[in-house]
Amino acid sequence: MDFFNTMARTSCKKMVIINEPQTGLKGIIAINNNTLGPSVCSCKMYPYKSIDSAINDALQIASANTCRAALTNTDVGGGAIILIGDPDLDKSEFYFRSLGIYIQQFKGELFITAESGVTEQDMLYVKKETPYVLGLSQKYGGSGNRAKHTAQSVLEGMKAAVKERFGESSLKGKKVALQGLGYVGEALIRLLVDEGANLTVTDLDYDKIKQIQDINSSIKAVKPREIYGVEADIFAPCAFSSIMTLENAKELKVSIIVGSANSIFENEEGENYVAEKGILYIPGFVINGGDIIQVSNELKGMSEEKTDEEIKQIFYKTIKLIQKSKDSKKSIKSHALSEAKNYIDGISSVKMLR
Repeated sequence: MDFFNTMARTSCKKMVIINEPQTGLKGIIAINNNTLGPSVCSCKMYPYKSIDSAINDALQIASANTCRAALTNTDVGGGAIILIGDPDLDKSEFYFRSLGIYIQQFKGELFITAESGVTEQDMLYVKKETPYVLGLSQKYGGSGNRAKHTAQSVLEGMKAAVKERFGESSLKGKKVALQGLGYVGEALIRLLVDEGANLTVTDLDYDKIKQIQDINSSIKAVKPREIYGVEADIFAPCAFSSIMTLENAKELKVSIIVGSANSIFENEEGENYVAEKGILYIPGFVINGGDIIQVSNELKGMSEEKTDEEIKQIFYKTIKLIQKSKDSKKSIKSHALSEAKNYIDGISSVKMLR
């Protein structure tokens, strides 16, 4: 891999590769942009098959986090921390405390939050070595459950898409095919149940499906491969990004694609196919910034009520992006990326005056 070209392609400013044999820590710290403020780095642990795939994931997530921060007009930048290892086998207190040592060396340039494969206990070990940890539960001095706020923001985006396609924002009676039952997926399901939506779900882990069906016995479940062919109003991807192939896209029987996954298509072929079919697609990074709003407000000492108030604005911002897309015949993704860049450029110009 040509690291510099890859970093340039994703506008990444700094990347650090960590290998700590004494504790087993192997990972990547990527800082994409800190124009808006210190970079919030979501920390993900996964047994990547190659260092190239881990680096690509780090850079893509860091770039998406920058866009999410800009689109929500927050005072934080984007970054990512990728840990290479099996979350069930490779963890220890010393592993995460050594990560804390590395984070401390950045002296506030970045903050860490837990993501897939990383638990609150892991973050508490990190915090033994550095104060730069966000999103812990309130009993540990944090702002609470980030998945809840992410799900709330996705729900607002989903309501905006439904209003565009069906004329009203209510999700009552709408059929939703949801892929991925992680922390955000589960939180979103609880909200959709409260909204009166009819759900079909899937996950690679059958135990998660069983737990979800215990919440509401009316929730249907299908095998992972079958979720693409479910007849529904909405396909809600809440698993990993870049997992939908052109073949998967051709199976879809929905009017809307909107979920928490940052960007679901493996390549442009699938995305172009969906556009040609008239399916309204809103990339997750456009609407899943509830957690960014939360941790930004945590840094400023703002209340949860303030976070909830700002998350509700995602509905109106999404409506505006949809209208811009219709007027220009360009994708929502392109308009969102442009708006994010313009906001960062504007803040940069303001800071130059200081």
